[in-house]
Amino acid sequence: MPFLFVTSQVGAEPILKEEIVRQFPDARLAFSRPGLLTFKLPEEENERLEKIRLKSVFARSWGFSLGMVQGKTPEEMIPKVWEWTNFRRFDRIHVWGRDTYKIGDYQFEPALTDEANELCWQLCQNYPHETLWRSGQDIPARQGDWVLDCILVHPLPPEPTLEFLSRREKNRAKLHPEKQEWLIGYHQAHSFPSTLPGGMLDLTMPPEVVSRAWLKMEEALRWSNFPIEEGSQVCEIGSAPGGATQALLSRGCHVLGVDPAEMAPEVLENPRFRHIRSKVAFVKRREFRKVRWLTCDINVPPNYTLDVVESLVLHPDINLRGMLLTLKFPDWSMGHEVENYLDRIRSWGFPHVHARQLHYSHQEICVRCDRERFL
Repeated sequence: MPFLFVTSQVGAEPILKEEIVRQFPDARLAFSRPGLLTFKLPEEENERLEKIRLKSVFARSWGFSLGMVQGKTPEEMIPKVWEWTNFRRFDRIHVWGRDTYKIGDYQFEPALTDEANELCWQLCQNYPHETLWRSGQDIPARQGDWVLDCILVHPLPPEPTLEFLSRREKNRAKLHPEKQEWLIGYHQAHSFPSTLPGGMLDLTMPPEVVSRAWLKMEEALRWSNFPIEEGSQVCEIGSAPGGATQALLSRGCHVLGVDPAEMAPEVLENPRFRHIRSKVAFVKRREFRKVRWLTCDINVPPNYTLDVVESLVLHPDINLRGMLLTLKFPDWSMGHEVENYLDRIRSWGFPHVHARQLHYSHQEICVRCDRERFL
C-alpha cells in the first residue's frame, strides 16, 4: 500500500491536508505529528508511484513512506532501516527532524541539527552496498538522485532553543533513549528543495549582515533561479534595515530600496544602493523605469501587498522581467486563498507564477513571478 509523507511548518497542516486531498481525492490521513503528515494512497497509485510530482505550496519536503523504525539506540535501529528499504540502493541519505515548535516560539528556527548530521554519518558508514556517491548533508543531491529519507519523529530541539524552555519543558523536549522513532522513506531529487535534507538550505549569516532577511533573500534567489546578474537593476520594496539588500548587493546588483524606515549605515555606504525613504504610493513612477527585477517584503496582508505591486506592474513606463513577492499571513486561514492571489498576479501578464513556503520564511510564502520560464 503506497504512503506519502510530507513535512511542513507547525501550523500549516490544515492547508497542507487540503492541498493533498485536492491532488489525491482518495488519499486518507495516516500517521501524523505536528509538522509531519503521512497519507495512505489508493492501490492504483502503485503503478505510477515514482512518477508522482506533488504540487504543494506549504510542503517543505515530501516523498514515499516505507515505515517506522523504533528502538533505544541508533546501533539497534540502523539495521532495521535497511530491512524497510529491502536493501535497495540509494545515491544519497538525508536525515532531519520534524519541526518541534511553531517558528518563533522559544526562538525556534528549523535547522539541521548535530543530532541529524551525526545519524546521517552513521547511516552512511553502515550502508550495505558500495560506497555512496557522496556522504554527509553539506552538498546537495544531484538531479535524478534517489535519496533515502530518515525523519526524526522525536528530535532534540536545536540550540539555542533549549535555553528558553523551563526545566519541565526541557525534560519533555529531550530525546529519551527508550523512545527513538524514525520515519523511513525515499524520494527522487527533481527540484531545488528536493536536493536538500528536508528541503532546508543550511546557511550561516556572515557577521556583517544586518538582519535575518538575508537568509530569506538568499534562499529565494537560489530557489527562483532568476538570471539576476552583476549590474542588474533591482527594486526592493520594504528594504529596511537592509539584510535582503546585502544579498542582492553581494551579487553585484544595483538596488533601489523603497521604505519609509531607516536603512543600516553599512548598506547606505554602498555606491550601488539608493534609498528612497517613502511609501511606494508617493514615489514618482519615473524612478522605476530602469528596474527589471522587483522584490517586495512588507508587513501587511496579502491583498495590500498585491495592491502596492499592481500599481507598479501595470504602469506603462515600467517593464519588469520577474518578481519575488512575500505574502504574509496574519492568520493561517489566509493560506486557503493562495490560488486566488496567484491568479491575480497572472492577470498582470506573468504567466509563470509559483509559490513556496521557504525554509527561512515564517507565516508567509514566497511567490516567484516571471514573464519567461527561467526555472
